[in-house]
Order: sequence, then C-alpha cells, then structure tokens
Amino acid sequence: MTAPSASGRSPRWIGAILLLAATAVICLAVLIINRGPLYYFDTGSYFRQGDAALSLVLPAPEKDSAVVNAGASQPGDRVEEDETTSGSRSMAYALLVAAFWRADALAGVAVVHLALLLLSVWLAMRVLQRTGQTGRSTLQLVTIPLLVAATTSLPFYIAYIMPDIFTSVMLIVIATVVVAGQDMRLTEWLGAVSLAAFAVVLHPSHLGIAVLMVPFVVLAALLRLGPGRWLAAGFAIALVAVALAERKAFEFATETVARKEVIHTPHITARLIVDGPGMAYLDDVCPRDDLATCALHEALSWSDDPYRLTATHIIFEQSERLGSFRLMPVKDQQAVAAEQRDFFLQVLAARPFGTVFALGENAVTQLGMNSVKMTIPNEAVINNAKSLSGLPDAKLEVLDSVLTRDQPWLGAANSVHSVIYLISFVIVVVLLLWPGRVVPSLKLFALFLLIGVAVNALVCGGVSQPAARYGARVMWLLPFAAAFLLLVQRAPGPRPSIGESP
Repeated sequence: MTAPSASGRSPRWIGAILLLAATAVICLAVLIINRGPLYYFDTGSYFRQGDAALSLVLPAPEKDSAVVNAGASQPGDRVEEDETTSGSRSMAYALLVAAFWRADALAGVAVVHLALLLLSVWLAMRVLQRTGQTGRSTLQLVTIPLLVAATTSLPFYIAYIMPDIFTSVMLIVIATVVVAGQDMRLTEWLGAVSLAAFAVVLHPSHLGIAVLMVPFVVLAALLRLGPGRWLAAGFAIALVAVALAERKAFEFATETVARKEVIHTPHITARLIVDGPGMAYLDDVCPRDDLATCALHEALSWSDDPYRLTATHIIFEQSERLGSFRLMPVKDQQAVAAEQRDFFLQVLAARPFGTVFALGENAVTQLGMNSVKMTIPNEAVINNAKSLSGLPDAKLEVLDSVLTRDQPWLGAANSVHSVIYLISFVIVVVLLLWPGRVVPSLKLFALFLLIGVAVNALVCGGVSQPAARYGARVMWLLPFAAAFLLLVQRAPGPRPSIGESP
C-alpha cells in the first residue's frame, strides 16, 4: 500500500490535480502568451450591444463620450443607427462580453470558455463510462484528448472573444445524448440541457447546425432498439425550439423595451447571389412586386464595381461603391431578410442542380479551411476594440495584442495543424471501420463528432461564406476524437489509471 503524503493526499490525487492543472494551462496557452484575449472586428459590436442592454438595468460608469461613440472602421462593424439593432448577434453572449468588459477583465470571458468546455467534456466522458468498458478513468478521458487537441486550434478559440468555441460544446453534448441519453441521470440531463441550450443561442449558425443534426439524430434512433432511443431526437428538436424562441424573445424585447427595429442579415440570399443561381433567378424574374429581394437586385446595380458581389460586401458594406443591402431603406432590409428562406426555396425550385452544386462546393471548400489566422487581430481590429471599449486611456493597454497576423510563426502553425488534422482523420476512420477494436457506442460518439464537423461546414460554407474562422472552430474535434478512440481501444490485460477509478 502506498503511504499517504504529509499533506494527507495520496500521490495519486496529487497527480490528478497536476494533470488537470496542466490541461487548463495548456488550453489557456494562447491567452497567456498573448497577455490577454484575441479579438475579431465584431467583438466590439458584441460589447456595444451588450453594454446597451446592461444600461437598461445597470447604468454604465461615466465614460468619455468621444471614446464610447467612436465609430468602427471595419466592414460590418459600423455604428448602427439609433432606431435599429442587429438581429444576427447573440444577446446572451453580448451581455457576457459587456459584463467582463465593464469590469476591465475581458480575459475572464476566455476562462468562462474553458470552464464550460471542460464541463461539457467531463459530462460526456462521465456518461460514456457507463456505455462501454473504456479501461480509462474519467480524468484521463477528459484531459488527454484535450491536451492532444490543444496542439491545434483549440487554445486560440478559448482565447477568442467570439462565441465560436460553443459550436464544439453543442456538438459534444449532442453526441453524448445520442450515445447515452437513455443512461443519463437527472443531474446529467440538467447539465446537458443547460450547456446545449446556452450554446445554441450564441450564434445564428448554431441554429442551422442544430436543425441539420436532427435528421442524423432521428436516424440513429431508428437504427437502435430499446427504451429511451427517442430521447436524443426530442433533445435535438427541443434545441431548435429553444433557439427559435430566443430569437423571437429578442425581437420582442428590442421592439417593445428598447424601441428599436431588429435588422437581420440575409446570409442565405447573399450566398445564393454570389454563387450565381440567386443572381440568375433575380435577373429572370425582377422587377416583381411580390418578391422583396428584387429591391436588393436593384441596389446591386447602383455600382458597376465587381467587388460589390461578395457576401461580405452585400451584407455589411455601406459605401456607395461597394454597398447595397445596407444602403436600402430599413423596411426594405427587413423584408429582404425575412424573405430569405422563401427566396432559397424559389431559387432551389428554379435551379435545383446549380443550387445544390454551389452548396456542396462551398461546404467542401469550407472543410479545407482551418487556419487560425482570423482569430488573431491586426492593428485595425485592435484599434476598433479600443474605440468601442469606453475604458480610460490609462487602461487601454490591456486591449493590446502580442500576437498579430503578420508574424512568421503563423504559416508554420497552420501547416502543423493541417498535418495533425489529416492524421487524426485517418486514425478516426480506421478505428471506426476496424471491427471489434472499439465498443460500438463509443464509435458512435466519435462518428457524431465527425458529422458535426461536416454539418458545420455545410451551414457556414454553404449558407454564409467559406472562412477559416468557421472551419478551425470545430476542426480541433478531429484530434480530440482520434485521441479518445485510441484511449478506449480494447486491449488485453488491465490498464493503469490516473485519478479516479473508471
């Protein structure tokens, strides 16, 4: 028997604590190296929207109005008119960012990212322990896959003050419920529902992902027998309902309390136009009084600059040379955005092959984009965050970033990450296809993570616009899944464990 240490703790528990601490530190490595969080140009918009909402119940401290009202210089982050507000940003995440920003502790948002990620992974591994003989402790199943994933994009997204890390949180929870929902206890269900419901409302793309995951969850239920097989399907459908209800509640509160019009961004419409089928359809049918998108078609003709026909410029640009949607009257903007689902169905019916091909091509392009470049601010992004922070000049240095896009390490890091993703994908596929090597229920967990990565690419690349930010936010799930499957392989003989018993 091993004698306990002088502190009363056995070396086993000391090792467990050290392993967990090392995992946390490595996952926060980018935050530590950067001496603060990473930004995107839209981070300032989240602060501005959240700060305005907080001010309704908790007035902000006195600030230099010149700083608070400074305009953004980046496309898509211009100061909104007083009578409108964007419906494409999550109010829940905006409040989280604004609360920490007001406290001059924005790095705390990254700590929240890590804490909720750890909670989702711990919940998954705790539940999966009951579905098969893993031969590993819960601590090992939590920390080792995260340590492997931390060699890729994971630490960047933990430090990133955008809601992208919660895409993976939602996918992990959905995969867990699909595999072991029937075996989950009440407290575990409460944890899963809370994490997934919070994650699904944090970004519009999460609603699209939740919707597209429903058929896969239903298929999994159809292919298995036994009680409780429909729990996961009900869970997935409930997630969609939560996201839709949150959008309606936000619109109602904005219009009745803040007295502002909610403007949604027509991502689907812009994508169809840029890809070709949407523009060809509009060329054929416009002008037409019963099609609001014809107003956008007209706005696109106000300039002959070809660069206006990009999704980003259509949605965000306000200059006369490149702008279109944002130059239209507010009522026309609302009508175009509200019509985008119907517009998609009309274009699909008129040009089914071109539309499906464009969606698939964008999704494949998105799968190949996994650079962390978009998580790293440049000088313009940093200045924009400062201008919207409202912090005194003496404290603005806390918003500076050590990591910038123009550094030689970035290209090397992206190359290393790509190699790891490729090797991880091969490992996952081999272990999924290898009969008897991994318990089927644990294979199903990894399979649903792969499905989630593909669905994320379809939603973000096919509906919005292929971007490295959208790919890298979930690509770390590949090495995570590979490490998990390698850990739970069936092998003869007992395995030593670290931390608690399985």
